[in-house]
Amino acid sequence: MRMEHRVRSRSVGRPGAVEERMVAGASETPARVGRNMLLDINRAEISRLKSLTGIGEHYAKKIVEGRPYHHREELLTKEILPEYIYGRIMDRLVANQS
Repeated sequence: MRMEHRVRSRSVGRPGAVEERMVAGASETPARVGRNMLLDINRAEISRLKSLTGIGEHYAKKIVEGRPYHHREELLTKEILPEYIYGRIMDRLVANQS
């Protein structure tokens, strides 16, 4: 037998409650890179790079120090990232030239 649970929010029915929580939490959480957003490895700040899966302080600094990049694949050829990490995030990276 399958049971379904319903969760009720205290703010249900109060107009603008969801928006208030979103605005209040916006400054508290670091900016995240969404699945459909592209991140330019030539311009991104360390904090934005760290929001990628598998990228911590060490790899973020290596990416910044290895700039400029002509192609995102240079993260592999310059041995900035291991292949298993690059494979997870490559679809969210671009290397735009200025």
